[in-house]
Amino acid sequence: MRYVYPAVFTWHESEKIYTVNFPDADNWFTDGATLGEAIIYATDVLNLMLLSAEERGDSIPEASKLENIALADKKSFAQYICADTELYKEMLQLKKILDMKKRNKAKRLQTGLKIA
Repeated sequence: MRYVYPAVFTWHESEKIYTVNFPDADNWFTDGATLGEAIIYATDVLNLMLLSAEERGDSIPEASKLENIALADKKSFAQYICADTELYKEMLQLKKILDMKKRNKAKRLQTGLKIA
């Protein structure tokens, strides 16, 4: 499934990080040292949380409109983050396969087996 949710980004000068939370769901949050990093991590968190909810059969919260998001202060802004849980699931499966291949290659190298 494809989703679009608003996320709130807040810069914290003292810690030099952006925190990100999704107002439509409890416990959906992340952070990043740069804005780009925070956006990447927010996309990952959104995909992971939605995929987990789908797989468990949990209800998916309705997404708010961006203009309805209240901001805490001037260091915060809201923007939409997109998720595609089908694509994310495929990516996780490919990552698992690649990780397994890397571990197998490392084991063969350690034991001196020839790698074809």
